Amino acid sequence: MKLTAHSAMGLIVALIMSSQVFANASTAVSTSGSLEPTRSPVFSGFVQASRSTSLVDFQDGTHKDGMDYTAYFLWKLSKDYSIGTQAIYSQDINSPEGSDFADTLIVLSRKPTPLGKTILLGWKVGAVAPTSKDSYKRQNLQGGALTGVTAMVNPDRLIPGLAIAGGVSITKNFHQYDTATNGAVNSAWSSTQRASITYDFAGSFTISAELLHLNALTYQDNIKESYQHIEEFGYQFNKTISAAIGHTNSGSALKANGTDSNYALWDENTSMVYVSLTAAF
Repeated sequence: MKLTAHSAMGLIVALIMSSQVFANASTAVSTSGSLEPTRSPVFSGFVQASRSTSLVDFQDGTHKDGMDYTAYFLWKLSKDYSIGTQAIYSQDINSPEGSDFADTLIVLSRKPTPLGKTILLGWKVGAVAPTSKDSYKRQNLQGGALTGVTAMVNPDRLIPGLAIAGGVSITKNFHQYDTATNGAVNSAWSSTQRASITYDFAGSFTISAELLHLNALTYQDNIKESYQHIEEFGYQFNKTISAAIGHTNSGSALKANGTDSNYALWDENTSMVYVSLTAAF
């Protein structure tokens, strides 16, 4: 089964980028896009603009409104190996001072290959460059190193159009100081677990759902947990242009008591809706 514009972004880009802390971006990130080369078998990628807003506006100044601009580049080194990098700028429309770049990742990955008849397994290694103000100014982050595994169910074992994928990544952060400039304790390690399901209908329509869970271990050995999920409906106009509309919600994985789950499909205080337009090359 060919990875289309929407499933490719969900499978590859989210697995590569999920080592970043969710809170860096001020707006929702669409899972749509395309990594299928349209002109060159060696170099490919996409650019994307995404507009997001709070699901509910309480008219009390808490309404979130923003834009994300993403560029992703993929260099195919061989049949199985490739290097990817990305740049993301998040614009906070309500508070321009909150606009920021995301940290930059450079990742070497091996495409998933058969592990038995049902599972395809791949791996990745990479580096994190602190290009966001939050990282290099507030956290004094000097850099990071990441590794992880990616997996997907063999398309031959599924109905046509269905894709199921997941992965786990671990990142080691290197800070100049254990605490940030605001007194918060920095995270020495983080791990992201991801699962996604995508179905491509005939006629270039796609629906997808994605769940990410993030663990972070601070320098004081405290564990922080957060989550993000995304539900999206997309349409691919041609090999180059695609669009999507979706919903995302994120937050702490545990409630204030530290034991009860805080996972929620939607929350009037935190849910965001977004639309995106992606151009592949």
